[in-house]
Amino acid sequence: MDRLFSKPDAWLLGPHSLVDFEDWLASARDFGMARREWCFSTGPDESLWLDCEVGNTIFAGQPARLFSGVNIHHRKMESIADNLRERALFGINAGRPLDRLIEAASKLLEVQIPGTRCIVSLYDEQRDVLVSQGNSGFAKEFCTQIPSVPARFGATSIGSAAHTRARVTTESISGDHQWQGYSQLCQELNVDAAWSEPVQDQHGNLQAVITLFSPAPRKPDSAVIQQFSSVVSLLGLGIEREQWKLALEASSAHERFVREIGVEIVNVRADDYAPGLQEVARRIQAHYGLGALNIWQVEPDENLLVPVAGTAGPQPGESGASTLQVPVDWFEGVFRSREPKYVIPQDELYARIRHSGPPRPVLVVPLYSDAARGPLLGLLTVESRHQYVKKSSIEYLSVIGSVIKTSLINRRLMTRLSDAADTERRARQKLEGELDVARNIQMSMVPGSGSYLQQFRAWNIEAWLSPAKAVGGDFYELIALPQGRLLAAVGDVSDKGVPAALFMARTVSLLNFLARSKDGNLRDIAEGLNRELCRGNDACMFVTLVLVLVDLASGKADMLSAGHTAPLQRFRGRLPLLWRGEVSAPLGLYDDVPFTAAPLDIPDGSSLVLYSDGVTEAFNKDGSEFGEDRLLNLGHRADGSGDSFLAHMRGQLSEFTEGAEQSDDITIMTINHHGF
Repeated sequence: MDRLFSKPDAWLLGPHSLVDFEDWLASARDFGMARREWCFSTGPDESLWLDCEVGNTIFAGQPARLFSGVNIHHRKMESIADNLRERALFGINAGRPLDRLIEAASKLLEVQIPGTRCIVSLYDEQRDVLVSQGNSGFAKEFCTQIPSVPARFGATSIGSAAHTRARVTTESISGDHQWQGYSQLCQELNVDAAWSEPVQDQHGNLQAVITLFSPAPRKPDSAVIQQFSSVVSLLGLGIEREQWKLALEASSAHERFVREIGVEIVNVRADDYAPGLQEVARRIQAHYGLGALNIWQVEPDENLLVPVAGTAGPQPGESGASTLQVPVDWFEGVFRSREPKYVIPQDELYARIRHSGPPRPVLVVPLYSDAARGPLLGLLTVESRHQYVKKSSIEYLSVIGSVIKTSLINRRLMTRLSDAADTERRARQKLEGELDVARNIQMSMVPGSGSYLQQFRAWNIEAWLSPAKAVGGDFYELIALPQGRLLAAVGDVSDKGVPAALFMARTVSLLNFLARSKDGNLRDIAEGLNRELCRGNDACMFVTLVLVLVDLASGKADMLSAGHTAPLQRFRGRLPLLWRGEVSAPLGLYDDVPFTAAPLDIPDGSSLVLYSDGVTEAFNKDGSEFGEDRLLNLGHRADGSGDSFLAHMRGQLSEFTEGAEQSDDITIMTINHHGF
């Protein structure tokens, strides 16, 4: 026994040593017997666990020692695997660093599948590569020699597994084309078989690739694949939890940045528009770690896409900028998407929108006035510093793009209105033509361009706007929010014509931004809107506004009125009534005034009618006012009408005011709940 176990090659580097064994034998001599589990070496990188017992005895009349050992290797390895699995699960729940989870998962696989070596390659979305990870001796050597692998087919079994999102088995590396260029390195690492398994999240997005290496050509059996798959699931859970934690930490910072940049975009001065927007582009590029960001706008007169500001290439007014022009019709012919999409060097559009530098995919974010059918207003072209832009960043860039879109609309509107004002001093006829264009632009800022009808599962929403002049101050807006909510708004600016239109444009822009950034909180929206409208309001203009936040699933709603006319409530089997809740001050007059939202129920068969004072203050040719009494009577008698209530109201108003000039803008919105 002494001759066998005293050999140095009978012992691994750990967990036991020859000195430990000799101390154990000495304790047996002292106490008569001893029992302990020992791990012995059985070959290169191989071991055997024995449950050993030694005791003093007599043999042939002489003192002797009796040694026995039971093979417990399988049970011991299962116990070690269970312990590693528990450590990994505990680490996931406790939020331990990802490198410790990778280490535990690698050890678990190497314990469950003897003779193998494990490498975990994490997916870098921006560079589109898999980055090697690991702390074992083999892993460190592998990471030094192969720090990363492209996530494409044929780039070793690791890249192929990432590309196909499926298991890739290489029985012999030396004869496999996927490992060309790495065979000599694999010989030095003493591996000749590789099994690569992709790790994906619950949405099918690639997270990592786990690869097991074997020193000899080998094909995994069903038991090995089952053990492999269980560890893949465990590691996927840990990576997804880590990514979720990082995303949650970054979310608040990104949302705060979007709010800040949104206000900055809205407040870019018209006389300093391109430089102001260029500074915005630089901030966006720095915050999201982009390689380049350019903002394009449509020149409506020439129907061309031209860069207005950006961080790459010649800027507007510089030499070479005039060559960067893309006809809108041609663009829409080759880029058939209203959603963000990559353009690659092989695409026809690529050379027309890219400035310089190494060839990388360009993310194009089109900016349409309406997601479904509105005209193109501009676009964002975005390049990553590496290969691709992060998916989470694309979502925030789309939100920022919607604010830039509103800014482009405002700029176009203000440009047209300013041109119209100059034209008025020269010729009335030309002014009317310009105001027609301004009217079209303004009407494009409200859903449906002034005539809107949308049906949901249990709802029917209809709106109509009729300005008294070419441009006016009335508006309505419908903003879809997460969790099945809808924000409806009707407002009336305290003036008519061009000043009211400009004030209205600013109000609508701020309302769209605040509705999303405040997640539909009516009081916060009103406070933010009032604060911005009071700023620099030397003309003391104001706007009355009614906001209604509707839960389309339950019929519950909240309403806030800032100096606006009382909405009309219509019920099935009951008389209509005017809402008499608390009314706050109009927006834009006083700083720091309180705003109060009140709950409102819109049950099945009922409807809510929002309108501007142009309805109740409409006059006939005799000078009589339409008034609230006629409105209430109209709400009661309309039940028998075959038309929608809005169409019925329009008909009655038209009949009442026949022969009289329209004195004020008229806006009507009906929210009908016709049952689930």
